[in-house]
Amino acid sequence: MANLTEAATWEAGVYQIEETDPVQGGPNGIDNLPHKQLANRTLYLKQEQDALKSEIATARGGYANLDARLDALETQTLQGESTFNGTSGRTITHNLGHTNYIVNVVTLQDTGGDLGDVFIAKAANAFTVYNTGGFTGSFRYQLMT
Repeated sequence: MANLTEAATWEAGVYQIEETDPVQGGPNGIDNLPHKQLANRTLYLKQEQDALKSEIATARGGYANLDARLDALETQTLQGESTFNGTSGRTITHNLGHTNYIVNVVTLQDTGGDLGDVFIAKAANAFTVYNTGGFTGSFRYQLMT
């Protein structure tokens, strides 16, 4: 007994053997056509499932599941927008609970040369952005752990 040769293709349908079909075996025989079509579909689905499984494993990035990976990403990058408040500073709160993080700040509009120096004071659950110029426009911040 031989096995049918499978091809990873999605068959549009599965042939129904008719009462008038002559009995014919072999790899291309009418009696084996539905089996071959189902085998092709099975191989196709198996390859698709393997590809998805591989893609998900890559997306997990070594974590037990995607939820754990997303939780880790959320703690690694926090971002938002605020406005400069000059030498009085603009304080932004977060929930990291430590000072081992990096703050990136980017202005969202033309400063007109009035930004001055920018410095940041970090605390466990907040940071304050100071600028020595008179610019009070918007900025985007990003915290990375």
